[in-house]
Amino acid sequence: METIEKSRLEALSDGIFAFAMTLLVLSLTVPEIPRDQASILLPAKIAGLLPEFMLFVIAFFVLSGYWVSHHRILGNIRYVDGMLVRINIFLLFSIVLIPFTTSLSGDYTDVLEAVLLFHVNLLASSLLLAGMTVYIAKKRDELAPGAAGRGGEGKARTVIIPLVILLAIGVSFLDPAGSMWCYALIPVLLIVSGPLGRIFSGHAGKTDK
Repeated sequence: METIEKSRLEALSDGIFAFAMTLLVLSLTVPEIPRDQASILLPAKIAGLLPEFMLFVIAFFVLSGYWVSHHRILGNIRYVDGMLVRINIFLLFSIVLIPFTTSLSGDYTDVLEAVLLFHVNLLASSLLLAGMTVYIAKKRDELAPGAAGRGGEGKARTVIIPLVILLAIGVSFLDPAGSMWCYALIPVLLIVSGPLGRIFSGHAGKTDK
């Protein structure tokens, strides 16, 4: 087993997530206008910040979802090994890039390359989280001896964000700015995944019997 303790891996990860979520707010810049014209110009300037604010909201809550998923993934194991540490390092690398890609796509919402970079960044983070889940499932006897496997609800939640991101990538080729609205599907699908996951688990249990 890796000499790095699980608690240290969790502490590093929590710090990176907190730092990335804090940096997101830097994508929102205060408009610079003369004070004597603020009452006239400021409302229009604030309205012009809507694309950047929308990206900030999307990135913040997606990052929050990643942190919750990461917490649950590591909460299901007792030990870490070298491969899991490496996967986690690559995940943190993609996480710290999110503030940059958020700011870039917020400034250039109509530029395909800028928007695609944001989508691909989120997709990479999602796939790395899924990779952690798959790896832990394969190494469950070593990393989480005696622990039960994940239910259907957990599996459903694992694929929701990557599927939405893939949809956003497809839409971005037609409408780069409009592709961001695809992320509004995430909370709806997460709510629906609860009962669907329980149904899936029930059917799986009956099949096993």
